[in-house]
Amino acid sequence: MKLLNIVLFTFCVLPFAHADCFNTAGRAFGISPVLLKSIAIKESGMNPAAVNLANRNHTRDICMMQINSTHFAHLARLGITPERLLLEPCTCVSAGAWVLHGLFQHYGRSWNTVGMYNAGSSPARQTLRMRYAREIKNIYMKLQQEKNQYQSEMFAERVVSQEI
Repeated sequence: MKLLNIVLFTFCVLPFAHADCFNTAGRAFGISPVLLKSIAIKESGMNPAAVNLANRNHTRDICMMQINSTHFAHLARLGITPERLLLEPCTCVSAGAWVLHGLFQHYGRSWNTVGMYNAGSSPARQTLRMRYAREIKNIYMKLQQEKNQYQSEMFAERVVSQEI
């Protein structure tokens, strides 16, 4: 019975918990929750246990936001370990928002800067950076459309229920 409860929790509750994580981190760092979710979708398919060990520079990326190991030392000073990133989806999302916020602070808010989240700031990686930014923008636009459609449907439903 315990296993069934865990499975139900994982598939029924965690998607909503993740949504709350994006909203909370977005508010904390002044970043659109939809943008943060777009990055998580692209980086890991929203997999909180994702691990990538195949980087050419021998770094690794972990959790749904694919936090690169180059950030681990600074995150450790904040009390955030790689284990926490993998076990606590909200910590992972917050760490991703922290990384993106730092890039925005240094380079300004642009799609080029969003591309730096994955490809870095080197001029030699401009093509990769812009490809990644386009992919994030496409996901973002689709999610934004879905959000707007959902809000319109909810508004229409409220209007109809008030009329009845």
